[in-house]
Amino acid sequence: MHELDLIPASYKERLKIKRWCRQFGLAFTSLLVILFSLKFAIVNKTAVLTSKIDVLQKDKQTSIEHQQKYNDLVVKEAKLRKDLEILNGLRGGPSAKQILLAVDRVMPDDIWFSQWTYNRAGEITIVQPATVQTGYFIIIPQEASSSPNQQAWKLNTHMEINGQALNHSSLSGFIRNLIKQPEIEDVKVINTSLRSYISSQIVEFNLVVIINNQFKDDHV
Repeated sequence: MHELDLIPASYKERLKIKRWCRQFGLAFTSLLVILFSLKFAIVNKTAVLTSKIDVLQKDKQTSIEHQQKYNDLVVKEAKLRKDLEILNGLRGGPSAKQILLAVDRVMPDDIWFSQWTYNRAGEITIVQPATVQTGYFIIIPQEASSSPNQQAWKLNTHMEINGQALNHSSLSGFIRNLIKQPEIEDVKVINTSLRSYISSQIVEFNLVVIINNQFKDDHV
């Protein structure tokens, strides 16, 4: 005997639709939960990375500041070394009388001086471009000086001598003998030139004579 199905087909269809709706709702809810979980994880990771970036930026800024401080210290050290060099140049050394005697010992008859200046270390002076090349000056920047001329600190006690020699051989001999003197550290030839007269030529010269500041007179 066949059983009779008294449930209307429309009712069964409604039940089927409700079951699908519940399944869709569960699936959609699960998807939302997954999406919110992913969003939370991404936001949290972003916050962590942002925090690390901020720390790195601060470290970078600190590193830049340290580098700038280091550069400033290097500049100050260089300046202090120059100042110390100047101060060392001011200490000791032969007297002006001793230097004159040293020059007189080696002065030949065929050398004549037209100008002779004596300069102590640590003084400010006006320098010519050729003189700067000797390396015995610290050039003062133009913006730091109100003078339109190029100024510099003298690093070494020295003499600047302009004069005339009978010939280049006489000048060379005079320079060699002058360097041998204990009061003299070095002699720099700034320039030489020939001057013609009616019957002869002479050599005009410009010398920088560096004084030996470590010189000590054993007779003192």
